[in-house]
Amino acid sequence: MTHESWGWSDRLALRYEPMDETHKEFVTLCAALSEDNPATFIERLDALIAHSVEHFEQENQWMAETAFPPAGCHKQEHDSVLEIMREVRSHVLAGDPDLAARLAEELPHWFEHHVDTMDNMLARFMAAQADQAVASAT
Repeated sequence: MTHESWGWSDRLALRYEPMDETHKEFVTLCAALSEDNPATFIERLDALIAHSVEHFEQENQWMAETAFPPAGCHKQEHDSVLEIMREVRSHVLAGDPDLAARLAEELPHWFEHHVDTMDNMLARFMAAQADQAVASAT
């Protein structure tokens, strides 16, 4: 995937606005990894890592607040992808740029799968809880 060929689309929308807004930012930062400018790769990756830390922490907080049953698995996936991003960063800084292109290629695939599965379940779970709260209040 190239920067020009991957970006936000309705296919990634979960209809949970706070999550969709965060995901739009992730997609923009992730797509930027494909820019053909090795001199700024670390800067772009650092921006994605900083966003991802906050993004994943927000989802982890939602999972804790709602007692989301598969929270452990979801959090583990967040932790794993952050570890991979940080490992790629270390390799690139050590003079091994080969993993930069691989991350730029693979991360969009991971994200699409993560949205389709983990985040979709979380968004639906939170929406169902909100609907139950409204029904109970009436």
